[in-house]
Amino acid sequence: MRLVVIDLIPALLSWEGRDRSSALEMAPDGRDAIAHLHAHYRLIGLADAGVSSLVIARALDEARVAEFFDSIGTSVGFGPTINPRVVRRITRMSRTSDPVVFVTARESLAGMMSRSRVGVVVTDRTEFGAVPEAVASLISGRVSP
Repeated sequence: MRLVVIDLIPALLSWEGRDRSSALEMAPDGRDAIAHLHAHYRLIGLADAGVSSLVIARALDEARVAEFFDSIGTSVGFGPTINPRVVRRITRMSRTSDPVVFVTARESLAGMMSRSRVGVVVTDRTEFGAVPEAVASLISGRVSP
């Protein structure tokens, strides 16, 4: 089964008005998209080290999607921010030999992943509902990584 790693903030979650004192809000169509992804792939949720995994887990619990993820965490043990090395190390820990698809809303991070030969789907919170179809297209080879 394929592994999909989701860069949780800001692709799926963000703060209302970018005020970090408020609760994280999920993409409007995020629950349905995550449920669909979970039905077909293994999921890992990942965020930069600047956000605690407790805050992320709480937001995913409140949105009723935490149970769809095989793992939820941050880059804290590997570096301050998500990068290709961090993703490779985390996926290695998941004990999979399958290719990985990385989902992000950050264009610069998407570029780094593509250059490292990681399949990437670029999205944002308002269009997260299109992620399952984009992942399936990437995996089937209709779109090159």
